[in-house]
Amino acid sequence: MTPPSNSSYSPERPGFDADGKPLANQFRVLIVDDQPANRLILSRLLNMTGYLTCEASDGHQALQCIETHKIDLVIMDVEMPNMDGLEAIRLIRKLSDPRKASLPIMAATGNPQPETGRELLDSGANAFLTKPFDTRILLKMATRLLLPTPDPGKKQSGQRTAKSDSVTSDL
Repeated sequence: MTPPSNSSYSPERPGFDADGKPLANQFRVLIVDDQPANRLILSRLLNMTGYLTCEASDGHQALQCIETHKIDLVIMDVEMPNMDGLEAIRLIRKLSDPRKASLPIMAATGNPQPETGRELLDSGANAFLTKPFDTRILLKMATRLLLPTPDPGKKQSGQRTAKSDSVTSDL
């Protein structure tokens, strides 16, 4: 598990630019993947776009990181040793701290089957991506999960939600 890091982080910058778009450096993303290369690629991509990141190699480490750091978004691989992503997602949703239990979670899977996506959403993921995925979609989805736009015709419940996406890409 690595602590939050980002060489471009600047606490003096406000949360939004002149156009009202969010500045990513206000958010910490936990990357959970058993493959060091995948964590490195995602961490570099997110750091370059202004996010703070921390890393975990399995579900146990992810839960530790969530308990000890302020996390705003989780990107969770599904297939990992020790504790897989599905179990970790279910346990996150059962945490006693309501803020931690409702963290937005983006699951990443190598299985493109529709039933896999349904299982991920049923376990508590807010969205999912199919590996390999398009980095532009990942960044758009992260923004949408971190700053969901309210549906004017729908009563807000306080639970962050997002439409699921399954895409392929260059990562």
